[in-house]
Amino acid sequence: METVVYKDFKNFGLSQTVVRALEEEGVITPTEIQQKVIPLACEGADVIAKAPTGTGKTLAYVLPLLKAADVSSKTVGALILCPTRELALQIGDVIKSATKYTEGIRTAVLYGGQDIQRQLFLLRKKPQIVVGTVGRVLDHIERKTVKLKDLKTLVLDECDVMLDMGFIGDIRKIVSKTNTDRQNLVFSATIPKAIETLCDELMKDPVTVQAECGGKEVPDVEQYYILLKDSQRVECLTTLIKKYNLARTIVFCNTKFRAEKLAQAMKSRGIECCLLHGDLEQRERNAAMKGYREGKYSMLVSTDVSARGIDVDDVDAVINFDPPADEDYYVHRIGRTARAFRKGAAYTFAEAYQLSYIQAYIRRTGVEITPIELDFDYSASYTLPKDGSNKRDAEARQRDREHSVRYFINIGKKDMLDKPTLVRLVCSKAGVNEYKIIDVKIRDTYSFVQVTEDEAEKVPALKGLTVGTRKINVEIASEEAENKEKKQSKTFARKEEKSKGGTDKQVRGKAGKGFKKDSKGGNNNKRAEAHDKSEGKKRSGVRKGVVLNKKGQVQNPKPRGKRTKKL
Repeated sequence: METVVYKDFKNFGLSQTVVRALEEEGVITPTEIQQKVIPLACEGADVIAKAPTGTGKTLAYVLPLLKAADVSSKTVGALILCPTRELALQIGDVIKSATKYTEGIRTAVLYGGQDIQRQLFLLRKKPQIVVGTVGRVLDHIERKTVKLKDLKTLVLDECDVMLDMGFIGDIRKIVSKTNTDRQNLVFSATIPKAIETLCDELMKDPVTVQAECGGKEVPDVEQYYILLKDSQRVECLTTLIKKYNLARTIVFCNTKFRAEKLAQAMKSRGIECCLLHGDLEQRERNAAMKGYREGKYSMLVSTDVSARGIDVDDVDAVINFDPPADEDYYVHRIGRTARAFRKGAAYTFAEAYQLSYIQAYIRRTGVEITPIELDFDYSASYTLPKDGSNKRDAEARQRDREHSVRYFINIGKKDMLDKPTLVRLVCSKAGVNEYKIIDVKIRDTYSFVQVTEDEAEKVPALKGLTVGTRKINVEIASEEAENKEKKQSKTFARKEEKSKGGTDKQVRGKAGKGFKKDSKGGNNNKRAEAHDKSEGKKRSGVRKGVVLNKKGQVQNPKPRGKRTKKL
């Protein structure tokens, strides 16, 4: 099928209301991917579209869906599946913006973390277009609140990410609930073998199109790397922000734990930042992105959850605080800057053993990554707490413990104290930075707080403060206190019991229910005698009243006389 290229949205046969809404948003000229995909999609062809992030892929499939939408229909005609909540919300916003002056088109956005009743309310309005994450859409299908028997178009956005996240099985389940003569549109930044296999299953004679940015697979991003130790990264990040006056940045970490600790470190240095990762509640994620877009925060600290689907046009720079091991993730990360063909910068912090990553990024992007040096205190040691996910992290955490001070505090659980409360108390009243707290343990009447050596002198400031009716006393944990804590721990107790040959409960368990022990620790009843006999053990004598049968087994004597019931 020959691709028709148009230079104006009016030539695509879109309604005047949609074109008017696009013009008000400043969308005048179609991008390369839109020029190639929209005519094909409007003609009903199956399309595989490969294009880097920030090239307008969302409008490339949304506009054909709006053109084909039947305002009188009360069934789902188009389904858009995507990997993350943020991307689902972004797609919903694009549709809402494009249909600002169009009546009768109803859309439902479905994703995890949102109140199910709110989504059921939207579905009762009979939307023609449904946008959702894979898991939540499948949930609604199983609830029979979403029916796809009349589906006309299926869109898989960021398909490679959905497959990386393990959604291939769920996608197949969803597809099995649709009719076979639907149209399929697959959009992705990369087309690995797994996507080709899936497309072979779903599509009939698909047309593959590809769009690039200036002949490259990445936007116009100036790329740099800085060689330094892990303990120098926080100091380097602070210097980088101030030196280049970066007003809006996205900083990527490899783990949620590291992202949380880095956000705390940046806040303590006076940098307004927000946090985004998969464990946050949806309202927290929405608030973070809203604040970042509105300029309330100058820095967004995130894991790779936001490397796809976050559309913020004016990001000055992307900073890889932790370099990703996968070069495709690197491309998706740096694509958060230089959006809509703007210029941007990407900085990657790397240790010596991570230089191989830099070479992989160069091969993947085809662009040279320039090494730079910053003038900051390279002697500064500021290691973020590790999450213990690998041997290197575990060793670093052990080094932190070796250079720390542990304090004994005379308040505990009986004073209604828990870990978060104690951490807040230490931070707010003693001025200790939260990321410098290595360990906290709460016991019934006392607690332990372990901090790095450089913050140790601040903790005694808690002395004399009142919690409830008790005055706080702070002192460096003595050997006696450490031993007391050790003895109270369950692990220590179990080891002690094991070394003594088992507990009384274990002894009773071996003898059986109802066994009694005499003063010498032996079993002193009939069942005990029988147990010992059956085990082949020799006893010194047989208790009076015990009757043995021919086999030498203990049995009860026959009752003599009439039994009388005691009143």
